[in-house]
Amino acid sequence: EGDNCVFDGMIYRNGETFQPSCKYQCTCRDGQIGCLPRCNLDLLLPGPECPFPRKIEVPGECCEKWICDPKDEVILGGFAMAAYRQEATLGIDVSDSSANCIEQTTEWSACSKSCGMGFSTRVTNRNQQCEMVKQTRLCTIRPCENEEPSDKKGKKCIRTKKSLKAVRFEYKNCTSVQTYKPRYCGLCNDGRCCTPHNTKTVQVEFRCPQGKVLKKPMMMINTCVCHNNCPQSNNAF
Repeated sequence: EGDNCVFDGMIYRNGETFQPSCKYQCTCRDGQIGCLPRCNLDLLLPGPECPFPRKIEVPGECCEKWICDPKDEVILGGFAMAAYRQEATLGIDVSDSSANCIEQTTEWSACSKSCGMGFSTRVTNRNQQCEMVKQTRLCTIRPCENEEPSDKKGKKCIRTKKSLKAVRFEYKNCTSVQTYKPRYCGLCNDGRCCTPHNTKTVQVEFRCPQGKVLKKPMMMINTCVCHNNCPQSNNAF
């Protein structure tokens, strides 16, 4: 027969399906309750046309909807913004949700700019709440000066090259406090794209007008690679 379930003061029989709210459909299975969301919780990954999506409640409708927010100030703490958050937890205690969390982290997306300062993103649930959040970091693949591929005999591309002089990064009207000698991706003179292959993320402190200070995560390139899978078929790569 299987055990009954008790939820929010109601008793449900084994195998019975019920809706505690318009957002969930739940089923009793031998004393355990399993619920599926009825709203579309697909992640809206950022793109150049919508870098900062967020969900809003619509009056008279059960499910929230995505809108594009042009302001990057909505990034919480300058680092992470919720791509989506689970709705009300139906009264179930989830204080130890991190203990049962299966960690999921996507790869960083390609930099939004082929030269100069851009951004890349990823989605991860590596946090105490086990919530999917979107992380954003700054990135510079190469400066925007005109550069020519190397014509050294027998060398098809300059895959990685280090800045010869220390530079300060510029973000909006802000300038990095420290100077850096970053590695950049070169150009491939055999028609392929040259993009970062191995990177790390460091916190960069920027000083802005009126003495304001910003801390932003930023990609640092270790190695680059030439390949034919060009991001968005962008000829600038």
